[in-house]
Amino acid sequence: MMTDFANEQRGFTLIEVLVALAIFGVIAVSLLNTMQGSVRQQAVMEERLSANLVAQQALAEIRMRSAWPPVGEKTERISLGAREWQVTARVEDTSEERMRHITVEVARPESENLAYTLDAWTAREEER
Repeated sequence: MMTDFANEQRGFTLIEVLVALAIFGVIAVSLLNTMQGSVRQQAVMEERLSANLVAQQALAEIRMRSAWPPVGEKTERISLGAREWQVTARVEDTSEERMRHITVEVARPESENLAYTLDAWTAREEER
């Protein structure tokens, strides 16, 4: 008894395999682009978090030195972990004579763009 193999189909045709590979390729490229964007976003958020910590530290140092900081501007470089930051702290008078405005700007030394800006105010205690 002979079996007629010509009428039976087993497996996938070349066209079906190529279509499946094309679909897989499109999905893989889309997934890789999403992963790449996530990694990039994580690096940006990590840098902003580090800059925030540096700004908070600089503000705390200003407030620890004096409850009523003198008006002026100071720029210095600070290291946090493996990164170096340029920190500019500016203390300005306000229209309210008992208040001072403190601005802390943090950037990477080689960058023109600020990574983080922190604004704060301090008040002089009333004399009794």
